[in-house]
Amino acid sequence: MRIAPAGIGEESSSARRRQSQGAVDRMLDVVPWYNGLPAPERAEIRAGLRLVSLRKGEYLFRMGARSPGWYGVVDGLVKWSSPGIDGKTLSLAGFSTGSWFGEATMLRAAPFDYEVIALRPSRVVILPRDICERLWNHNIAFTQALMMHLAQRVDWLMASYSGNVLLDVDTMVARAVAAQLAAESHSGTNGRLKISQEEIASLCGVSRQRCNAALTRLARDGVLQTRYGGLTILDSEALHEHAKLKSDAAPEREADA
Repeated sequence: MRIAPAGIGEESSSARRRQSQGAVDRMLDVVPWYNGLPAPERAEIRAGLRLVSLRKGEYLFRMGARSPGWYGVVDGLVKWSSPGIDGKTLSLAGFSTGSWFGEATMLRAAPFDYEVIALRPSRVVILPRDICERLWNHNIAFTQALMMHLAQRVDWLMASYSGNVLLDVDTMVARAVAAQLAAESHSGTNGRLKISQEEIASLCGVSRQRCNAALTRLARDGVLQTRYGGLTILDSEALHEHAKLKSDAAPEREADA
């Protein structure tokens, strides 16, 4: 067994810590509500964030757990779903870089009635509830941002419910892709989404074969182009038409559901 020279472990740990801090800073740079706050509030939030790393298939939390605060995705992709008593799960949304979620449960100080699992290696920050509470009691900009997220959450849940009950697979897949396009709209990706067909299928709660068939039809209609490791959106307006959404209806940074 090779023994690392003295001090190497400490240096490696310090380098990883700096890399993680840089990733958090880059994520915050594309979060509109954070950048709209005064500098003292931004500094308080940044200092209070706690970083959690997840492996693919690892749960961030399960149903019944207590909320420690507000969650934000630094990188990766996690899925929000609701488990049923029959063992099946209802997929609700996906959260990617810059998405924030969990505010309703945090505000109610109640246990989670849903679960979040990583679809790929992911990093998530937690803004502790006590900091959130202090900010929403004393800072109108933060309170407005929180209320906007709640309003978007309601809209998204209503669309998700109608989608799971009324819509066909093609529309559900188009909505999942539109949500990811909205989630990455501030990241300068120019329509190139880093999301696999397997991940889209998981977000929609359909088989990979049915998802692939829907994506093939969207590609044939000139809406998008599939490529290794992701998709390129060719016509965002047509994507929203296929998703039966208004062009401005996909929630900001949502999958921020």
